[in-house]
Amino acid sequence: MGLLLSAVGLPNAQAQKIPDQVVKAIKFREIGPTRQGGRYVEFAVVANSTKVIYAATASGGLWKSINNGQSWTPIFDNESVISIGSVAVDQKNPDVIWVGSGEANNSRSSYWGDGIYKSTDAGKTWKNMGLPETHHIGRIVIDPSNSDVVYVAALGKLYSDNSERGVYKTTDGGKTWAKVLEVKKEDGKDVGVVDISMSPDDPNILIAAAYDKIRRPWTFNEGGEGSAIYKSTDAGKTWKKLENGLPGGFLGRIGVAYAPGNPKVVYANVENVNVEGVSTEERRRMLEVGIPLGKGQKVVGTEMYRSDDGGESWRKISPDGEDIGGAPSYYYQQVIVDPNDEDHAYVLGIRVWETKDGGANWGSPFRFGGDNHAMWIDPADSEHMLLGYDHGMGITYDAGKTWYHPDELPLAQFYAVDVDMASPYNVYGGLQDNGSVRGPSSMKDGSSIPFEAWQRVGGGDGMYNVVDRTNNRYLYNESQFGPIQRMDLETGDSKSIRYEGARNMRWNWNSPIVVSAHDADVIYHAGNKVLRSSFRGENWEEISPDLSKNDTLKQNGTGNIQYGTITTLEESPLDPKELWAGTDDGNVQMTKDGGKTWTLLNENIPNNPEYWVTRVEASAHYPGTAYVAFNGMRRDDFTSYLYKTTDWGKTWTSIAAGIPPAGVNVIREDHKNPDLLFVGTELGTFASIDGGKNWTKFMTNMPVNPAYDMVIHPRDNELVVATHGRGIFIADIAPLQGMSADVMNADLTLFDIQPAVQYAGELSNVTASTNFNGESRAPGTHVHFNAKSAGKATVKVFRGAKEIYKTEMDAKAGLNTFNWRFQEVTGERSQKELDQMAERFRSFGMEEDDIQRRMEGMKYLSRTVGPGTYKVQVEMNGKTVSKEAIVMKDYWSGN
Repeated sequence: MGLLLSAVGLPNAQAQKIPDQVVKAIKFREIGPTRQGGRYVEFAVVANSTKVIYAATASGGLWKSINNGQSWTPIFDNESVISIGSVAVDQKNPDVIWVGSGEANNSRSSYWGDGIYKSTDAGKTWKNMGLPETHHIGRIVIDPSNSDVVYVAALGKLYSDNSERGVYKTTDGGKTWAKVLEVKKEDGKDVGVVDISMSPDDPNILIAAAYDKIRRPWTFNEGGEGSAIYKSTDAGKTWKKLENGLPGGFLGRIGVAYAPGNPKVVYANVENVNVEGVSTEERRRMLEVGIPLGKGQKVVGTEMYRSDDGGESWRKISPDGEDIGGAPSYYYQQVIVDPNDEDHAYVLGIRVWETKDGGANWGSPFRFGGDNHAMWIDPADSEHMLLGYDHGMGITYDAGKTWYHPDELPLAQFYAVDVDMASPYNVYGGLQDNGSVRGPSSMKDGSSIPFEAWQRVGGGDGMYNVVDRTNNRYLYNESQFGPIQRMDLETGDSKSIRYEGARNMRWNWNSPIVVSAHDADVIYHAGNKVLRSSFRGENWEEISPDLSKNDTLKQNGTGNIQYGTITTLEESPLDPKELWAGTDDGNVQMTKDGGKTWTLLNENIPNNPEYWVTRVEASAHYPGTAYVAFNGMRRDDFTSYLYKTTDWGKTWTSIAAGIPPAGVNVIREDHKNPDLLFVGTELGTFASIDGGKNWTKFMTNMPVNPAYDMVIHPRDNELVVATHGRGIFIADIAPLQGMSADVMNADLTLFDIQPAVQYAGELSNVTASTNFNGESRAPGTHVHFNAKSAGKATVKVFRGAKEIYKTEMDAKAGLNTFNWRFQEVTGERSQKELDQMAERFRSFGMEEDDIQRRMEGMKYLSRTVGPGTYKVQVEMNGKTVSKEAIVMKDYWSGN
């Protein structure tokens, strides 16, 4: 351990930032899963070449296909945000693409944006064109006669009020913007605009939908008196509120659409939240405060309206008492009109509603999708459609009779992640809308991880998944708001182990589960109180009072929210009686006696925002040391809050300096090196090798994405990051565990070598021809070394005193990695043999660079060595260092 000890175990290690070269050298690999989508929000298709499709997703970026959806490429991965509300292509110049950042679906997992983006090269590069405080953009429309004229429907901030709401217009291609529609209520509140539609025959005529709502961490109030439809006939100079035939009073979200084939026909899907028998004053108070409906009270519902005179007058075309659009309406309400039939319209919601006769009759056009948000209909062929929904997207050429579902896009929205101790280990996690899944961290032979390798282990909206690592047999997981089950992974049996008193508690959307590190039979689950089971959930006891602020005014909010709940619970790896808890209303609590007494620590935290506590991490190295993270996203405060205590919470120090404002979701302390820390934020991951004094962006090969959870594998020393939009990413952090200022100043350092399993061959499953290629860990022994300067490095492997392998490599200044694939060199091929092999590869059409790389690996005749202990030696710049390398038998295959 000689060299490693210089970097480990030093609580006050010298401050040191991770060098850029080291960050670049440690690459994340993406493993999936795929098939489920991650909330598609809009499509933009090139009209004169419909095989070119742009698909915008809520938190997975923008994807492009140039072959009718047969393959896809992400083209918005490296911008400052990844959440998208709208996308539009300039049909006059299809190389011009506009993206409105910030999802407009108002859900608890909707992420903000920083304005509008423009590409003039079909998505290769992007430029932010302004409107940074619009935060959530619902729609973009481009004047078909003048590409410089663009309108943007801006909702503004999701959790607070701001003035950057309304309709914005540019007349110079985005260089400057003017707010052309400002909707203000009598109390001065600015009302956002969620949708806008342009007349198909006159770009000066527009209809826009204002949306008056209130979202707070504890409530979502779906409507208000500011929601309305407005019309402009002079390119946005003036606007008129449309009322003739439309409902008034308290309205929620509204979707609007012109019939592309008839400018006189306009449709509107209106969330009518008026309640019969409730006065205006009382209904206003209910919506502003968040008071739920009383017994027997019912909102009017989601209604469909049609105008046949361009919006001047309207008539209701949905049946009384029947929702057309479905709840929660804040999440849906897109209206799509057949470009070839003004009487044929669709409304998107939990399902798809369809009318073929202008609203006289309504039905379901097909059994596909679910939680639908986006639809496109080919103007040249109304049976050719795209549908985007929470679980993916579909392409149909026969009006929905059959669908092609692209399964290879990695858009999984994870909430939590865990790992087991199999080899290769498995990854478990809970997904928005798509239950809970298990998949391999790597394929044994290093081949791609297909979507078929993943298994479903839970339903609902998947949340926490925690494995009993002592036997890899029992999995504890849940769906939203706390229903917990225990699954026997050997038999596939599952059993509900929900606490009998659960209905008397409040549960977070994502309620913490903990398997004790000291006794795996002991598990914890948390609502607003902490529950402890002494045997795998077969019994439960309450071991805490209500740990939240217990604010009764915030516990009965509307919008499918439970508030005043525990959001994070951790057991100390050093002391089973030490537990830490954080709540959604900002409390940080700790017990040192197994729950008999709890201490509220809020007053000890300097500049405590008392926001949503996303994580408490108890140190595995030092008693009394813990970390706490707050996330202010639900208050529209994007500051990164991160604190550390070394005295059981009596005093705290901020260690957030250097983490960009993004909101911290999770912090992890490395199990080997206490100075090695990782955080996941709403915009990616960061690492520190000096205990949080310096932070470095750590996400090579990762797109900008919310890093919702992460875990460090205790045996394989890999960081597993669960993103909310792009699935699971894994990085080998073994070299960081030994990184320090001393190591970086040394001429040559060879890090401890992770034992490697020599996997036996096995049968593999057949997979789909169009698939996701999740990246496996390359088979073999990974050798990491750090060099002060670049040069030739010689790597040798010895069995005992015998040298069995030798190679040279061009080493960089900084971190280098070599992979020994258990080879023993037995001879050398002749140049004639190599030339013949190279010619054969050329006959296959292989690129010359690929041929040369293959030839390098085929110079020598070799055989595979067996399990055992070997010595790896690195020689460079006159220095020689060596480490032990263990090759292990594949016990898991029975070989």
